[in-house]
Amino acid sequence: APKEQPEWETRFNAKMDRKIELYRHCGLRFEGDEAMIAYMERHRALLRGRPQCLQHGDYHTGNMLIDPAGELVIIDFDRMDYGDPWEEFNRIVWCAQLSPAFASGMIDGYFKADVPQAFWQLMALYICSNTLSSVAWAPAFGEREIQTMLNQAGDVVRWYDAMRSVVPTWYARPIGAHEMDREADA
Repeated sequence: APKEQPEWETRFNAKMDRKIELYRHCGLRFEGDEAMIAYMERHRALLRGRPQCLQHGDYHTGNMLIDPAGELVIIDFDRMDYGDPWEEFNRIVWCAQLSPAFASGMIDGYFKADVPQAFWQLMALYICSNTLSSVAWAPAFGEREIQTMLNQAGDVVRWYDAMRSVVPTWYARPIGAHEMDREADA
C-alpha cells in the first residue's frame, strides 16, 4: 500500500463503526447479530499493526469465470482498494455456501496448510463486519436480496456457533492433518 495510507487499525475500526451503525438503523435483525457485534467489539485490537496491500475487494466464486481456453479469470474489480490481505477472505462465505471444500482449499492454499490462529480470529472479525453490512445493504434491492443476506447471516451464525468458535464448521482440515494429530498424541 502507499506509504501515505492511514494505519489499517484506524481505517477498519471506522469502517466497522459505520457498518454497525448502518445495521442498527436498517430495520432488519437476525438471530446472533448481537453476538457478532460483541465479537467485533472485543477483537478490535487484532487490527493493530496489520499490513496493507492491494485487494480485489470482492473475491469469491461469483467473480470467477473460466474463459474459452479453460483459464480462471477474475472479474469485478470495482471494489479494489488497499487493506489487510486477510480481509480479502471476508467474502469466502459465498464460496463456503457453494463448496466448503473449495473454501477450505482457498485457505489451505494461501497458508500452505499451516493456518495461524490469528487468521481465524481476524477472518471471523471480517466476516462479521461484512455480514452486518450485507444485511443493511439488502433492503434497497428488494425482498429477494433481503432473504439471501438473512439466510447467509444465519449460516454464518451457525458456522461460528454464535461466535463461540473462530474456525467455521465448514472448514475441512487438510489431508494428512488428522494423521499428524494422531502422531502428536502418541
